[in-house]
Amino acid sequence: MTDTSNKQLSNVEFKELQDFIYQKSGMFFPLSRKNYIEQKVLKRIATLKYENFREYMNILKNELIRTEIINLFNEITVNETFFFRDIPQLEVLEKHVFPEAVSSGRKFLNILSAGCSSGEEAYTISIILKEKFPQLSYNITGIDISDLVIAKAIRGEYTEYAVRFVPKPYLKKYFTSIDGGVYKFQDQFKNNIRFQKMNLMEFDTAPFGSTFDLIFCRYVLIYFDKDSKQKVINSFYSKIASNGYLILGNSESLFSISSDFKMLHFPSAIIYNRR
Repeated sequence: MTDTSNKQLSNVEFKELQDFIYQKSGMFFPLSRKNYIEQKVLKRIATLKYENFREYMNILKNELIRTEIINLFNEITVNETFFFRDIPQLEVLEKHVFPEAVSSGRKFLNILSAGCSSGEEAYTISIILKEKFPQLSYNITGIDISDLVIAKAIRGEYTEYAVRFVPKPYLKKYFTSIDGGVYKFQDQFKNNIRFQKMNLMEFDTAPFGSTFDLIFCRYVLIYFDKDSKQKVINSFYSKIASNGYLILGNSESLFSISSDFKMLHFPSAIIYNRR
């Protein structure tokens, strides 16, 4: 295998790669992330047994290996997540959003988990609905640019670390413990959950059959610059139901990005409502 341990990308090479990634995915990695991206790219170069960055960029730009762009995206996107993440936001769902749907006579919710990673968010929402709001039926769609994490989400197998915040009764009910400390989300609870590979920059052209009542997009837009964020948020607006909800990560905001959503303040969380 090619030794890349002492190789580095020049700032010019990084700029070329930065522009390519942005063009293809909308993700923008500033110069401060150069070392991180450099390690990932050099790993791909070594795996393919190429000698230098120029050869690798030729592969990417001319699609000489058609799957390599996805292999690169699999490397550079961080997908650490876990079940029952951001409890204050989940409490807003339990105490406000879902009860409001019930009180208004709703029988069905269509939910999107954008940047779903390996499925923990989608399965967590499903558990909450099944346990707390059995009168609501629902569909949950998870999308992510990485085919590796989509495959993991479909398998539904997780480490003990990923399920550490799952209440014990739920862990026993919804998961099967298998060898090696792995917990598998049981297939009988997956019927109304589906996962598919999708680039958020192409979301506005996606042929979804109906609008979404809730869109989760937590800790995804941190990779996007302002223009890309605006494009994604505008596409969400076009595919979210009237009075539907958009839920971002706790540290994320639509300030200077979009005025199409109203900010709703709760004691420990903020969510957005379609105007």
